[in-house]
Amino acid sequence: MTKEQKQYAIRFGLGAIKAVGLKMMDNLVKIREKEGEFNDIYQFCQKVDSKSINKKSIEALAKSGSFDNLEPNRRKIAESFEILSNYSSQLKEENESSQMSLFSNDQDYNAKPDLKNIDNWNKVDKLKSEFEAFGFFLNEHPIDDYLDELKKRGVISSIRIDEEDIEDNSLVKIAGVVCSSKHRSGSKGRFAYLSISDPCGIFEAMIFDEALINSSRDLLEDATLVVIECLVKKDDGGTRIITRNITALESFLKNTEKKDQYFEDITKIKSRKNYKNKNEELPKNEAENNKIDEIKKNIITKIEIIIKDRNPISSLKAFLSQKQAFNEDKTTTVIITVLNNNKFSKIELLKKYLIDINDVNKIKQINSIIDVENF
Repeated sequence: MTKEQKQYAIRFGLGAIKAVGLKMMDNLVKIREKEGEFNDIYQFCQKVDSKSINKKSIEALAKSGSFDNLEPNRRKIAESFEILSNYSSQLKEENESSQMSLFSNDQDYNAKPDLKNIDNWNKVDKLKSEFEAFGFFLNEHPIDDYLDELKKRGVISSIRIDEEDIEDNSLVKIAGVVCSSKHRSGSKGRFAYLSISDPCGIFEAMIFDEALINSSRDLLEDATLVVIECLVKKDDGGTRIITRNITALESFLKNTEKKDQYFEDITKIKSRKNYKNKNEELPKNEAENNKIDEIKKNIITKIEIIIKDRNPISSLKAFLSQKQAFNEDKTTTVIITVLNNNKFSKIELLKKYLIDINDVNKIKQINSIIDVENF
């Protein structure tokens, strides 16, 4: 292969797939090195120790596309675990039995059971399943098919937010898929954090309008395609995205006039800083800033999570993925302490999170978590 023909690829460790883990992958690598590639999904279930796999791990591997070379219909494998598990158990019992089965030479007896006869996931469900496995969209993004129409309606990408020409107090529109939403209550009412994914990455937007939260309840569900109109706030504390309105993507495309050429709908809003009358109501963005300050007060600076084995890692990763911080100035540092044979091993996670005392109590409820200390 010449230098011009050199191809590049991103490799993703299968041990990082949710519900899979390194122990299972280490076992698979040893089997593959010793006995060669797996020929089909039945051989996979036959050779792999049943103690190291379970329904969730098989579903996760199927959703991620890890079995695509064995069976292109991901849904068929994901929903046929019971069939594959029974097949594997039957073979294991026969191999461990000292007696030869009366039907061991019967072709019908030894036939591989049929998997569920179901259609594969459509594109939307396939991408949603990939996201559930990886925590992000790996190959394609649900918004890709709409990019041309969105750009003709002034929608920008999330990567533009941090660029210099997007100034403080700019009103913009961004399209994406809701990954998760977290709702909180404060002295000044309810607010919410939205984790949204677009083709450029995952970003976090906040909603401080309780009426908007109530009216958009269905749109805040995971995997919903939305367009948000948001106010970009930039100051010494970083960049924040404040949601002013949220619309279903299909509805936005239907009801928003498009232009012949691509453009960016960016509006700079003037802010009022001085008020003669102290009783005068603050502008909406000033009230939002006050709420942000209130939220920051409740964020814990650092927590230490103490565990004794790897059992809670998957559940802990899933929880922390919903608490990841992006542009906030005050965040939580997370340290994982592993207690093994009365020896401590500490690991500080590279990513930062937004964790308050309520989150600490939730972490303590995860099985096999010994303790959680906050500082």
